[in-house]
Amino acid sequence: MKQLIILRHGKAEQDTMAKDDYDRVLTERGRKNATAMGSYIIKRSGPPDLVLSSSAKRAHETAIIVAQQLGYAEDQIRTDQNLYFAPTRWILNVLSKLSDEVESCLYVGHNPGITDLINTLGVRLDNLPTSSAACFVFHVDAWADISAERANFMWLKLAKEL
Repeated sequence: MKQLIILRHGKAEQDTMAKDDYDRVLTERGRKNATAMGSYIIKRSGPPDLVLSSSAKRAHETAIIVAQQLGYAEDQIRTDQNLYFAPTRWILNVLSKLSDEVESCLYVGHNPGITDLINTLGVRLDNLPTSSAACFVFHVDAWADISAERANFMWLKLAKEL
């Protein structure tokens, strides 16, 4: 069985001409919500075997804050530049290549890709808000075998509910 927790990065500073979008960092609210979501995830699903994140600063910062709540070592967070604004097919491609020893993965990414991924996996959602998460379980032994047909929705938690 494989478990995938999909988490949108926390609220980030506004996009300005002075700073590249990739380098935007979390706001205070973004850090607070990421901390609360990390606490929720550990209580609801336990610690993941892998934390996988877009390499963009706001996503990686979210992953670090959540990892602290999960008791997951910061230096074990895997980042991938291909996950920066990745469409669903890219995300699924990266996930399909995970080691099958990994039973549970927390993925931290961006919209619209993660909302599209959640919709592809069978949950109709207009927009996954910042610091919000959804969890799916797949009754397969290999990440290469995860698919929409094998997705079992477990939970959705919005940051505003914490």
